[in-house]
Amino acid sequence: MGLFSLNEKPPSPSYESATSETLKAQDPNSAARRSPSPVRPPSQTNLQFRFPQVFGLYSAGSFSGDLYIAQKKDDPNPLYYVSTHNGLSSQPSVILHSTCNSNSPPHATADFHSFSSTIDLTLFVGIPPGSSPQTCVMESTGMMSSSRMFQAPIHSTGQLETFEWKGGSGAEVQMLGGRSHGKKCLRVSTGEVVAVFIHPSMSLDKRGKMAFIGDRVNLGEAFEVLAVMGVVAMVEKERRAKQRNRNNRGVNSINGI
Repeated sequence: MGLFSLNEKPPSPSYESATSETLKAQDPNSAARRSPSPVRPPSQTNLQFRFPQVFGLYSAGSFSGDLYIAQKKDDPNPLYYVSTHNGLSSQPSVILHSTCNSNSPPHATADFHSFSSTIDLTLFVGIPPGSSPQTCVMESTGMMSSSRMFQAPIHSTGQLETFEWKGGSGAEVQMLGGRSHGKKCLRVSTGEVVAVFIHPSMSLDKRGKMAFIGDRVNLGEAFEVLAVMGVVAMVEKERRAKQRNRNNRGVNSINGI
C-alpha cells in the first residue's frame, strides 16, 4: 500500500486551475483565504466536520455516474458534487468537488488504471497549508476480493494509519436501513468500524447511504474525505463493471451467442 507522496502526474489545464484555487485557499496569506467565496463550505475551524454523520449519494443524471452528496433526496442545498470522467478525458476518473457546483475545486480525486485494480486517491484538504496535494494507493486485498485498503493521516496523532473498506453486515450496517449487507470501513490498528455504507434496496436515484460512527474528532478531516472518496470510487467502479457486462450481453445477443 502506497504511502502519501507528492502527486507527480501532470494535471490538465482546467484541472490544474481548480487545484491552484484549492491550494490558494489553504495558504493563509493568499487573497483567496482573506476573501473566501460565499459558496465555499465553512472551513474546519468554523465547522467541525465537512460531512454530516449520515448522508446519501444521489444520481445527478441517468446517463452518467455523476452524483450529488446530500442529506436527503431532492435536497435544495446539496453538499457536494461528484463528477466522473472516462478514460478519454484528461480529468481524474472521479472528482469530489468542494461545493455542489461541478466547476468548484476538488476536495479529493480518484484515478482508475486500465490494467490494474488499484485506485490512486489524491487529497487536497486536511493537509498542511501550502503543501502539495498528497496521493495514496487504494489497493485490493486479494485477486478475487472486493475489499480495499487505504492509508490516511490521523488528526490526533499526525501518523498514517491503514483503513479497509470491506463487505459486511451486522448492527452497524443495519442501522442505515435498506439492505442488511453493505460495506464497513475498519480501522485496521484497532479493528473498530468507523464508517458504513449501503446500497439502496429499491431506488432509481439513490446510489447509496453512508454514516460515520465512532470517534470522528480524533480521526479528523483527512480520513473522512479519503473514506468518502474511496467508497465513491468503489461505487463508480462497480457501476462501470455492470455497464460493461450489459454492453457485452447486448453484443453477444446481436451475434447470436
